[in-house]
Amino acid sequence: MTTYPREEIEAAFAEYRRLGVGEEDWSAWAKLFTDDALYEEHCLGTFRGQKAIEDWIVACMQDYPTMTLWIEWYQIDGNRIYFYIWNNLPDPTGTGQRFGFPNTTILEYAGDGKFSFEGDYYNPADAERVFREWLAAGGRRSTPKDHSLKGIDGWSPPVPEPAFPREEVERELEIYRQRGDKAVATGDWNQWADQFTEDAQYREHHYGYYRSQQEIRDWINGVMQPFPTMIFPIKSYSIDGNRVSALIPNILPAPEGDDGYYGFDVNTILHLSLIHI
Repeated sequence: MTTYPREEIEAAFAEYRRLGVGEEDWSAWAKLFTDDALYEEHCLGTFRGQKAIEDWIVACMQDYPTMTLWIEWYQIDGNRIYFYIWNNLPDPTGTGQRFGFPNTTILEYAGDGKFSFEGDYYNPADAERVFREWLAAGGRRSTPKDHSLKGIDGWSPPVPEPAFPREEVERELEIYRQRGDKAVATGDWNQWADQFTEDAQYREHHYGYYRSQQEIRDWINGVMQPFPTMIFPIKSYSIDGNRVSALIPNILPAPEGDDGYYGFDVNTILHLSLIHI
């Protein structure tokens, strides 16, 4: 497979941002996808081909005329771009209230300024909550857009400089995966929780926000009890300094005699804490 020059991918992504986040020209934006592109929107559906993507995104964004977007960070690894984007709604009260939710996106660059894949990963329940609260506060289609809206201060830790050696981060990511495999095999999630720092932050966009190793330990031991056979293979990943963005499907075994697939994709973001002596 061809790996395209980074500067070419950067230029294509800049155009992607200009037409979408900047100008909100969704018809032109959709033409940045190849004729056979695959777009997986994990709540609203799967779309195959540039025309299907264009028809869907134009109609979809017409339903959200007041929404604006802001990209908090992105990283390029090979032909893939991993980025973190906020979906923001304007404050109808004028009192500084915030109405927004984040999602992560994976793009695959295919050359000639176009993309062959996009996957969006977020919690639809969180999105629905934000919209309900916005409507209850008086939000309407006529509410003016606010392009100044960004993310939440301190939400994502910065990538340290100088960057950690990639091979070191890859080694720690493999150990992270092995600890998960061991936890599934033994039912002991304590050793998995042990890998987090005492003051670690863990945002699980459905279950909640945990602010220490102990809170993570208590949560993971409880939440995994009903799913002792669920596995967590790493499908793909990107590394920028100590930040890892990894696509990790959560998969349950098929019942006996059933060859179906019982899994769902999760885009996990890890910030490794490495000590150099």
